[in-house]
Amino acid sequence: MIGSIMMCASVALFLVGMLAGVVMGIAHDFTLGPAHAHLNLVGGVMLFLFGLYYRVVPAAGSTRLATVQGWLHMTGAVLFPVGIALSITQGPAYMPVPVVGALIVTAAVVLFGVIVVRNARIEAASARRVGPHPIDRRHGPHPAGPHPASHPQAFHGIVTPSDSHGAGRRQDLRTDFRTHGQGIEG
Repeated sequence: MIGSIMMCASVALFLVGMLAGVVMGIAHDFTLGPAHAHLNLVGGVMLFLFGLYYRVVPAAGSTRLATVQGWLHMTGAVLFPVGIALSITQGPAYMPVPVVGALIVTAAVVLFGVIVVRNARIEAASARRVGPHPIDRRHGPHPAGPHPASHPQAFHGIVTPSDSHGAGRRQDLRTDFRTHGQGIEG
Protein backbone atom coordinates (compact mmCIF):
# COMPACT_ATOMS: atom_id res chain seq x y z
CA MET A 1 0.00 0.00 0.00
CA ILE A 2 2.79 2.46 0.85
CA GLY A 3 4.28 1.83 -2.59
CA SER A 4 1.12 3.06 -4.30
CA ILE A 5 0.92 6.12 -2.05
CA MET A 6 4.57 6.95 -2.78
CA MET A 7 4.08 6.58 -6.52
CA CYS A 8 1.00 8.84 -6.51
CA ALA A 9 2.78 11.44 -4.36
CA SER A 10 5.79 11.33 -6.67
CA VAL A 11 3.65 12.04 -9.72
CA ALA A 12 2.06 15.02 -7.97
CA LEU A 13 5.44 16.40 -6.82
CA PHE A 14 6.97 15.82 -10.24
CA LEU A 15 4.11 17.68 -11.88
CA VAL A 16 4.54 20.63 -9.50
CA GLY A 17 8.30 20.62 -10.18
CA MET A 18 7.80 20.52 -13.94
CA LEU A 19 5.23 23.31 -13.86
CA ALA A 20 7.62 25.40 -11.72
CA GLY A 21 10.28 24.81 -14.39
CA VAL A 22 7.91 25.94 -17.13
CA VAL A 23 7.04 29.11 -15.17
CA MET A 24 10.74 29.84 -14.61
CA GLY A 25 11.40 29.32 -18.31
CA ILE A 26 8.59 31.65 -19.37
CA ALA A 27 9.78 34.33 -16.94
CA HIS A 28 13.45 33.78 -17.84
CA ASP A 29 14.17 33.75 -14.09
CA PHE A 30 15.95 30.62 -12.92
CA THR A 31 16.65 31.80 -9.39
CA LEU A 32 14.68 28.87 -7.94
CA GLY A 33 16.38 26.34 -10.22
CA PRO A 34 17.94 24.42 -7.29
CA ALA A 35 14.52 24.02 -5.62
CA HIS A 36 13.01 22.89 -8.92
CA ALA A 37 15.78 20.33 -9.47
CA HIS A 38 15.54 18.90 -5.95
CA LEU A 39 11.76 18.67 -6.12
CA ASN A 40 11.99 16.73 -9.38
CA LEU A 41 14.80 14.44 -8.26
CA VAL A 42 13.97 13.81 -4.61
CA GLY A 43 10.20 14.19 -4.84
CA GLY A 44 9.59 12.85 -8.32
CA VAL A 45 12.23 10.34 -9.32
CA MET A 46 13.49 8.90 -6.02
CA LEU A 47 10.04 8.67 -4.48
CA PHE A 48 8.68 6.89 -7.55
CA LEU A 49 11.55 4.39 -7.62
CA PHE A 50 11.15 3.57 -3.94
CA GLY A 51 7.38 3.13 -4.38
CA LEU A 52 7.96 0.96 -7.44
CA TYR A 53 10.30 -1.28 -5.46
CA TYR A 54 7.61 -1.75 -2.82
CA ARG A 55 5.07 -2.63 -5.51
CA VAL A 56 7.42 -5.10 -7.21
CA VAL A 57 8.54 -6.65 -3.89
CA PRO A 58 5.32 -6.64 -1.84
CA ALA A 59 6.97 -8.40 1.12
CA ALA A 60 9.30 -5.43 1.54
CA GLY A 61 6.51 -2.88 1.16
CA SER A 62 4.19 -4.52 3.67
CA THR A 63 6.42 -3.89 6.70
CA ARG A 64 6.01 -1.15 9.27
CA LEU A 65 9.55 0.00 8.50
CA ALA A 66 8.57 0.55 4.85
CA THR A 67 5.61 2.67 5.92
CA VAL A 68 7.85 4.76 8.17
CA GLN A 69 10.42 5.08 5.37
CA GLY A 70 7.77 6.13 2.85
CA TRP A 71 6.22 8.86 4.99
CA LEU A 72 9.65 10.05 6.09
CA HIS A 73 10.78 10.37 2.49
CA MET A 74 7.57 12.12 1.40
CA THR A 75 7.98 14.63 4.24
CA GLY A 76 11.61 15.29 3.36
CA ALA A 77 10.85 15.44 -0.36
CA VAL A 78 8.57 18.42 0.28
CA LEU A 79 10.52 20.11 3.08
CA PHE A 80 13.89 19.98 1.32
CA PRO A 81 13.01 21.91 -1.89
CA VAL A 82 10.63 24.26 -0.05
CA GLY A 83 13.48 25.04 2.35
CA ILE A 84 15.81 25.68 -0.58
CA ALA A 85 13.27 28.08 -2.09
CA LEU A 86 12.80 29.86 1.25
CA SER A 87 16.53 30.24 1.84
CA ILE A 88 16.98 31.66 -1.68
CA THR A 89 14.06 34.10 -1.53
CA GLN A 90 14.00 34.99 2.19
CA GLY A 91 17.66 34.77 3.11
CA PRO A 92 19.97 32.69 5.26
CA ALA A 93 17.65 32.80 8.28
CA TYR A 94 15.72 29.96 6.61
CA MET A 95 18.81 27.82 5.98
CA PRO A 96 17.91 25.31 8.73
CA VAL A 97 14.77 24.29 6.78
CA PRO A 98 16.56 22.70 3.79
CA VAL A 99 19.15 21.19 6.14
CA VAL A 100 16.43 19.47 8.16
CA GLY A 101 14.74 18.38 4.91
CA ALA A 102 18.01 16.95 3.58
CA LEU A 103 18.61 15.07 6.84
CA ILE A 104 15.10 13.60 6.70
CA VAL A 105 15.63 12.47 3.10
CA THR A 106 19.01 10.99 4.04
CA ALA A 107 17.42 9.06 6.92
CA ALA A 108 14.73 7.78 4.56
CA VAL A 109 17.36 6.63 2.05
CA VAL A 110 19.29 4.83 4.80
CA LEU A 111 16.07 3.11 5.92
CA PHE A 112 15.39 2.12 2.33
CA GLY A 113 18.87 0.59 2.12
CA VAL A 114 18.18 -1.39 5.30
CA ILE A 115 14.88 -2.63 3.84
CA VAL A 116 16.47 -3.69 0.54
CA VAL A 117 19.37 -5.52 2.22
CA ARG A 118 17.06 -7.19 4.75
CA ASN A 119 14.70 -8.34 2.00
CA ALA A 120 17.57 -9.63 -0.14
CA ARG A 121 18.85 -11.69 2.80
CA ILE A 122 15.39 -13.10 3.47
CA GLU A 123 14.98 -14.06 -0.20
CA ALA A 124 18.45 -15.65 -0.30
CA ALA A 125 17.77 -17.67 2.86
CA SER A 126 14.43 -18.79 1.46
CA ALA A 127 16.02 -19.85 -1.83
CA ARG A 128 18.65 -21.90 0.02
CA ARG A 129 15.96 -23.72 2.02
CA VAL A 130 13.66 -24.42 -0.92
CA GLY A 131 16.21 -24.98 -3.69
CA PRO A 132 15.77 -24.08 -7.34
CA HIS A 133 12.31 -23.72 -8.79
CA PRO A 134 11.08 -26.82 -10.72
CA ILE A 135 11.00 -24.86 -13.97
CA ASP A 136 14.64 -23.88 -13.45
CA ARG A 137 15.56 -27.58 -13.11
CA ARG A 138 13.62 -28.51 -16.23
CA HIS A 139 15.45 -26.02 -18.44
CA GLY A 140 18.84 -26.40 -16.76
CA PRO A 141 21.63 -28.87 -17.59
CA HIS A 142 20.49 -32.47 -17.69
CA PRO A 143 22.68 -35.60 -17.49
CA ALA A 144 21.12 -37.03 -20.66
CA GLY A 145 21.98 -33.93 -22.71
CA PRO A 146 20.31 -30.63 -23.41
CA HIS A 147 17.01 -32.14 -24.64
CA PRO A 148 16.19 -35.38 -22.85
CA ALA A 149 13.59 -37.58 -24.51
CA SER A 150 11.37 -37.45 -21.42
CA HIS A 151 11.12 -33.65 -21.59
CA PRO A 152 11.29 -32.37 -25.17
CA GLN A 153 11.64 -28.63 -25.51
CA ALA A 154 8.73 -27.15 -27.45
CA PHE A 155 9.05 -24.09 -29.66
CA HIS A 156 6.89 -21.25 -28.29
CA GLY A 157 6.62 -18.85 -31.17
CA ILE A 158 4.95 -17.79 -34.33
CA VAL A 159 7.04 -17.74 -37.47
CA THR A 160 6.36 -16.11 -40.79
CA PRO A 161 7.93 -18.13 -43.60
CA SER A 162 7.85 -16.67 -47.08
CA ASP A 163 6.04 -18.50 -49.84
CA SER A 164 7.40 -18.67 -53.42
CA HIS A 165 6.29 -15.07 -54.10
CA GLY A 166 7.95 -13.59 -50.98
CA ALA A 167 4.66 -12.97 -49.13
CA GLY A 168 4.71 -13.99 -45.48
CA ARG A 169 2.31 -16.51 -43.96
CA ARG A 170 1.76 -16.74 -40.21
CA GLN A 171 2.06 -20.18 -38.70
CA ASP A 172 1.50 -21.00 -35.05
CA LEU A 173 4.10 -23.59 -34.10
CA ARG A 174 3.22 -23.81 -30.41
CA THR A 175 2.50 -27.43 -29.63
CA ASP A 176 1.14 -27.66 -26.11
CA PHE A 177 0.23 -24.62 -24.03
CA ARG A 178 -0.89 -26.54 -20.93
CA THR A 179 2.57 -27.87 -20.05
CA HIS A 180 4.09 -24.42 -20.02
CA GLY A 181 1.78 -22.71 -17.53
CA GLN A 182 -0.12 -20.48 -19.93
CA GLY A 183 -3.52 -21.96 -19.05
CA ILE A 184 -4.76 -22.07 -22.67
CA GLU A 185 -5.60 -25.33 -24.29
CA GLY A 186 -4.00 -25.71 -27.71
